[in-house]
Amino acid sequence: MKTNLLMLFLACGLAQAGSTGGPYSITSDEIGAGGGRVTSPSYRDDTSTGGTGSQETSSPSYDGASGQSATLRDAIGLTAGPLIIPEGAVSQLGLYQLLDDSTLLAANSVGAVWTRLSGPLALTSGGSATAETVFSNQTAQVQVLINSTTIPGTITIQDSIPDNFGSYGGDGLSDAWQVQHFGQNNPNAAPGLDPDGDGQTNFFEFAAGLLPTSGSSRFSVSLEDVPGQPGQRRLVFQPAMSGRTFTLLKSTTLAPANWQPVPGVFAGGNNGTLMLTDPASTDERAFYQVRIDLP
Repeated sequence: MKTNLLMLFLACGLAQAGSTGGPYSITSDEIGAGGGRVTSPSYRDDTSTGGTGSQETSSPSYDGASGQSATLRDAIGLTAGPLIIPEGAVSQLGLYQLLDDSTLLAANSVGAVWTRLSGPLALTSGGSATAETVFSNQTAQVQVLINSTTIPGTITIQDSIPDNFGSYGGDGLSDAWQVQHFGQNNPNAAPGLDPDGDGQTNFFEFAAGLLPTSGSSRFSVSLEDVPGQPGQRRLVFQPAMSGRTFTLLKSTTLAPANWQPVPGVFAGGNNGTLMLTDPASTDERAFYQVRIDLP
């Protein structure tokens, strides 16, 4: 990022000053009351005493930053874009100048010939790109040939729908989680199965943050009295994985419709052990469970 500061001075009459610097030059700066405009092959400067100056660029190597009258962004390279395409989307690729503030500026790509090198992307020679369905964010490598120059590009295919990949699509589990633990298109990854034989289904182990292929990875819970508080009981459980909310539920009959949240008793996961306390455990008989909510 190159920032040029314009300094204004109050003066009687007119004064002339020349300035040069880096790849541009201004041969004459008028700082009199009337103001004026001076130009160079790559820069234009408007200034007036007591007013606000403005600058523009006319060089292909520089671009004036939006909202900044005296800030220049330097082009440091060329790349293919857009840099991110959501899965399933169709996008027309183009050439972009990569600027030194990490932003992109569209460049002329007339006559470009496009080639896909790798990744989940279908690409025509004219640059029409179709992102394939992915189970997590993936990258595609492309290149463009223009004016006898080959320019590479890296495009991220965004996993914008977390439950739509292959045989795992629409089953209520994260595709990334299923592929991580079972690989692709493994029937043992079905939500209602218990492939590790620990009595907890894949659906529950996903919600609780457990390992679905390890029988020793379990969600444990116990109910205990609160020391010094005879009217209270607490549910102690682990693991309380981060990114989840745990809510204490209570019932006096075990009937499904009778389970109700204990008012105000919930907590976010801490990757350790949590305790949720019923502050009014006065019923002769009560049952408790914990509900796990994911974002």
